[in-house]
Amino acid sequence: MSRLDSSGQFQLGSDKFKWSVKLYGGEVSVNTHVRGISARVCLAGENTRELVIEFDARDYPPKRPASPVQLGIRIQAQTAKAIDAGWRPDSRGKPFYFVADPLPR
Repeated sequence: MSRLDSSGQFQLGSDKFKWSVKLYGGEVSVNTHVRGISARVCLAGENTRELVIEFDARDYPPKRPASPVQLGIRIQAQTAKAIDAGWRPDSRGKPFYFVADPLPR
C-alpha cells in the first residue's frame, strides 16, 4: 500500500489487479446527498477497462476509512462480484460501475 493507504494490489486467480481510491466521498449536492468512497480497479501493468466500485456512504464516514487494510479486502471481494456481474478486466472501453454490497447493520 502507498504512504496514504489509498492504493494497493491483489491477485484473483491468475490475474493481478491494482486499485486506488478515486473519491473519498462527502456531500455532493444542495440536497445534502452524501456519497461514499469510490475505488478504481484495473489489471496491473495494462491499460484496460477500469472498474469503479461505489461504496455506501454509511459504510465509511466521509474522508478516509478507519482501516485501509479492511477497505482493500472489501475491494478484492467486490471485484470478484463485479466479474461475476459482467465486468471483463481484459476488455477496453468506458469504465464499468459497480455498487458494492453494504456492510451489515
